[in-house]
Amino acid sequence: MVMDGRGRGPHSMGCFYIQLSTTFTPCLDDGNMAKAISVLRCVFGFFNLLFAIAGLAVIIVTIILHIRISKVQEFQNVDAVYSLYVIGFITLGISFLGAYGAFRKVKWMLILFLVLMVLGLSILVFFEVVLVLFQHWVLQVVEEALHGLAPLDAISEESQTLFAKFQQDVECCGLFKGYEDWGEHVPPSCDCTSGGHNCVAMPQNTDDQTLPFQHERSVYSQTCGSLLLDWMKILYSSVMGFVFVMIALTFLGVAFSSCLVDNIRRRG
Repeated sequence: MVMDGRGRGPHSMGCFYIQLSTTFTPCLDDGNMAKAISVLRCVFGFFNLLFAIAGLAVIIVTIILHIRISKVQEFQNVDAVYSLYVIGFITLGISFLGAYGAFRKVKWMLILFLVLMVLGLSILVFFEVVLVLFQHWVLQVVEEALHGLAPLDAISEESQTLFAKFQQDVECCGLFKGYEDWGEHVPPSCDCTSGGHNCVAMPQNTDDQTLPFQHERSVYSQTCGSLLLDWMKILYSSVMGFVFVMIALTFLGVAFSSCLVDNIRRRG
């Protein structure tokens, strides 16, 4: 038997081994077992707090997204928004199930938590793989959808108002062809009032067609479609990063709950 400098054997040291059944079995002595399990419950509680925060974040973002989408006629029927509500509340429920089961030592709740964690881990890994594989295709579909909105003066008034507000805030105009994407009616939100390199001259006929000259109107040269695509890429990467973090948290949930279930089983 290999001894350390204090004369302790390997079975008295704080170590864990993983069985093939993914059950974490402690090899602490009985004197330190209670302390180790107490610390583990605290860590497990902190994990569930992070899990609950993630669920709340999903719900809050979904509420904001739902409010924004409800103002646009073309996007009122989006089932994915309701799916996000379900995911957020399920995440909150699972976190409560794990925290309550750990501190009350309820074995069936921890087992149910473990099963849900394993199922969730499988779904998250699958979802992350799908996100990586279909990233180029999704961005291409979004770009084609933006191209399909032209001319912008033909979409609903609510959408025109929303897009005009976006143009004014971001200082851009049109989708990918600038003011030409608005057809015959270019809104004042395209007007470039700041001057500089972000402005381009847009020829505009006067009301009096007998005059041989044209007035020039200064509009934003930056197109909104390119900005939306860049933001979509950032958002897509953020979603992939969020899913990866959730995978890591879920794996920790599987590890901690397995250890707690095994401890309750041994003491029962």
